[in-house]
Amino acid sequence: MCSVKDEWHRRKRRVELPGGRPIAFVDSGGSGPPLLLLHGYSDTGRSFAALEPFLAGYRLIIPDLPGHGESALGDGMRVSDFAASIDGFRAFLRISKFAVIGHSMGAMTAIELAARRRDDVIALVLMSASLRPDFGSRSPLSRGIRALRDPIDPAGHFLRDWYSCSRPVEPDFLSKMKRDAAAMPAAVWHGILEGFAETDLRRSAMRVTAPVLCIGGSADPLFGTPHREALAQAFPSVRSITLDGYGHNPHWEDPQRVSALMLSFLAEARMV
Repeated sequence: MCSVKDEWHRRKRRVELPGGRPIAFVDSGGSGPPLLLLHGYSDTGRSFAALEPFLAGYRLIIPDLPGHGESALGDGMRVSDFAASIDGFRAFLRISKFAVIGHSMGAMTAIELAARRRDDVIALVLMSASLRPDFGSRSPLSRGIRALRDPIDPAGHFLRDWYSCSRPVEPDFLSKMKRDAAAMPAAVWHGILEGFAETDLRRSAMRVTAPVLCIGGSADPLFGTPHREALAQAFPSVRSITLDGYGHNPHWEDPQRVSALMLSFLAEARMV
């Protein structure tokens, strides 16, 4: 699996989980408490590059999820499989007492991880999340994903629409995200889509004991109002913020505003 070879790529480190599976990650090396940042479907850790300067007081640990970027695919492509791999990665690095920031599929993975590690996850930030992410087998989006074949064209219509944003985002960044996504094999795209149809995180959410901040955009084309309302009722301790006019990627559209919301929440959770 290959992604864009640039400064972000050169910063990546690698560890091998049991079975020899590599997980690639960026570690900011900050002196503050650890934040584990989990990206979305088809993305890589690069997704959080614009947030990094605003979260400099923390130690940011930003992996490529299995099957994405430079991380090898694990035993499965369900959210639960990703959570198991990231839990093993966390244990390998001996990380405890940490907060998790997740975007989209990464937020789903974060819910599952927080349900498994209730004594370690201190706070949970979920961006553009869903408890039941089934896109519908006959939806145009599902048909488009199933139609993907290798090699995927990073300049093609599908990735152009997939990475459309509601507010301006730096074009070079989006170009790199598209190239990273195009490097992910079509079979992985298909497998994750199938896993979404079977994903239901409502029970896992009930087991989360950490305080939760949900951030969503009012113009999110993937997970709209019903998803946000379900999240707002799912956790024992939750705060929900909807950003008017923002889409599925608010941390790209306005990293300064989104990071300010995160920092205020993390301070209240005593992650300082």
